[in-house]
Amino acid sequence: MNGSRNPLAEFLRDRRESLEPESVGLPVEPGRRVSGLRRSEVAHLAGISADYYLRLEQGRGHQPSQQVLSALSRALRLDHYGDEYLRRMAALAAGHAEPPVSGDIPSGALDLLRLHRDTPAYVSNATMDVVAVNRPGLLLAPGGLHPGMNLVLSVFAHYPQPHSEVHWERTARALVASLRYHADPRDARLRRIVAELSRTDHRFRRIWGACGVGPQFNAWPMVHIDTHGWVTLRAESLALAGTGGWTITLFFAEPQTPGVAALADLVRAANSAPSDGCAPEAVVVAAELDPITVADDADAEEIAS
Repeated sequence: MNGSRNPLAEFLRDRRESLEPESVGLPVEPGRRVSGLRRSEVAHLAGISADYYLRLEQGRGHQPSQQVLSALSRALRLDHYGDEYLRRMAALAAGHAEPPVSGDIPSGALDLLRLHRDTPAYVSNATMDVVAVNRPGLLLAPGGLHPGMNLVLSVFAHYPQPHSEVHWERTARALVASLRYHADPRDARLRRIVAELSRTDHRFRRIWGACGVGPQFNAWPMVHIDTHGWVTLRAESLALAGTGGWTITLFFAEPQTPGVAALADLVRAANSAPSDGCAPEAVVVAAELDPITVADDADAEEIAS
């Protein structure tokens, strides 16, 4: 994901390499050694010339029309969110995209957190960094949800406990797809996250290489709550309109599950006054984001490309 490269070309290449011939209705050739689809196969499926597709993937072609983008979307078996992402990358490559999103917390996001005193909640940015957490959220899995942490880095650092492997895989795939969908490819922090995990974790390389893309609206994470142990809650993520990938995530307990009593005790403990009688801050905002250990941006460019 080299910052000097064309983001449309990057996505076309990554998506093409993630698909197998049988997944797009092509016959499997005995002894085939090509990883993913050939460029000529994508061009054939899209109904465009192989030379034109080659230029697009090399970042040399002129801006494709909406009709060509639709054909490429069908050829690459993109769903609604993948199609939306493809068009965003085309606009970005053509210089027609919106300017990079500000790193400031959107207006009103902290007010929303303060309103939700009766359930754990946090605000995250496009690169899946937790930027602010309310009081109940701070008690959710103590030490596991704190302002400044990166959700993608965290899930790969904690493989696979406390989840089963299947649960962990589903969570990791959803977070990585959301990272790709929301983050701006021009963002240096995105490049550093991808570079660090590509360097250190073969599971991330496999999942990132699958080229999934799409927002995460809901999940059923296992969380640790004092005196109750590990329980399953429901998490709902709501996009903050017009903010370029900022979301607020709220946790709930499904009726008639152990999470109901566990969550009630957690909220009660979070909102109780401390012994000195001073009301605790309703929301804690990250002073800074957790560091990423890639040496510098040049290293991140080389590893992530």
